[in-house]
Amino acid sequence: MNTFEKEVIIRAMSKCLSTTDGQDKLLKGSGALMKLLFCFCGIKSLLDFADSASEGRSLLRLLSWLSNLQIVYNTLQKDPSGIRDVIYLARIIGDGIFKICDNVAFLGIKFQGYTDVSQDFARASRAGLFWGFFAAVMLSLYDLRYDRYTVNNKRRYITLVQNLCDLLTAASTIRFAGFEMNLFWQSLLTLVSVLLSCADCFRAATIKAKTS
Repeated sequence: MNTFEKEVIIRAMSKCLSTTDGQDKLLKGSGALMKLLFCFCGIKSLLDFADSASEGRSLLRLLSWLSNLQIVYNTLQKDPSGIRDVIYLARIIGDGIFKICDNVAFLGIKFQGYTDVSQDFARASRAGLFWGFFAAVMLSLYDLRYDRYTVNNKRRYITLVQNLCDLLTAASTIRFAGFEMNLFWQSLLTLVSVLLSCADCFRAATIKAKTS
């Protein structure tokens, strides 16, 4: 590996970790890994670490729903009329509901403890997350079926697998239609999703680093 390649890797990693999404993925992945290790060795401090990582993610999400509002506004300005536009809006709105309710639940727990209101918002955030991921899966399937301008669909299949992992985890969290997975499978699917997302982010950042 020559000096240029090392510099490209360093710049790509810095680019990924400098974004809020990259930091969120790092916390999400580390939390999932700790839960997986807990399933094998039963050390409670690993769960404490995972809880701290989850709290850190909630801090990162404070006011992040404002970007969802901006995306919805920009999309509506373009007069969306196709099925893909509707699915895309559902994806953004579901994710926005998750973020708003998670913000309220997080702040409520911090200032008032575990009240009925904070628990209601926590449940609403998980429901929003589920429907957001459901729309994401539908969007991936739609693009695979109707987007004929993509020469290589490999990335689309990877995105579909990632979204399916997230959807199954979210469905288990809210026990959708009685569906429930144990901690091992939830953590494993979460870790797979994070690894796929990080690999895609690193690939894109590497391409930019080589051309900059």
